[in-house]
Amino acid sequence: MQTSMGDAAHTTPIYSLTEAAQIIRAPATSFARWAHGHNFRQRREGEWGWSEPILTGVKTGRGFTVPFNALAEGYIVESFRRAGLPMARIRPAIEVLRNELGLENALLSEKLKTDGAEILIENGENELVVVRNHQGVFRDVVEQYLQSISYRDGFVEFVHLPAYERTDVVVDPLRNSGQPTIARLGVRVEDVVSRVRAGEPMTEVAEDFGLEDLELRSLLLQAA
Repeated sequence: MQTSMGDAAHTTPIYSLTEAAQIIRAPATSFARWAHGHNFRQRREGEWGWSEPILTGVKTGRGFTVPFNALAEGYIVESFRRAGLPMARIRPAIEVLRNELGLENALLSEKLKTDGAEILIENGENELVVVRNHQGVFRDVVEQYLQSISYRDGFVEFVHLPAYERTDVVVDPLRNSGQPTIARLGVRVEDVVSRVRAGEPMTEVAEDFGLEDLELRSLLLQAA
């Protein structure tokens, strides 16, 4: 059976770099570096080095260049950063996962977890291991993180956006072309908030979509 990771819906570019960064609430410049790599000054040698891309499948050029898989990878990287992991730890861990463990799409694997200090993965003995140095850690510490991701066949299927606190908003390439969607309604967030921006009363918009007032306010706040 084909995994969601390899489905055309997950690998076909459907976002611009800027749009993908906005959806996952990551800095646009950071997302671009993750997608295409960047030059950096090496402190010891004082020379320029090259940092390889850590997102997979991003095309060059303008327009839609980012597939859902790359957006999901970026979401996970940004989650690591918000949990306190610096890029200096994230990049080496991804290299280990790809080169040593043979996982090209390592960030999309359901085995991937974090304890807020290191990137972890389940080994063959059902233990969580620190990717960078293979040191074992306690499972109950890491299960607090990345709960907003839904998996199918061991890889990311879609992502819940926790910024929308009052309602469940998902990014799913099989729903509304990967645009942020209110899960229970199947309606794009933009379709709701655009009506309020156009001047319609909030009470009427909320009633039409079956939303509570606080839900609509949350959508408006996060979509601003």
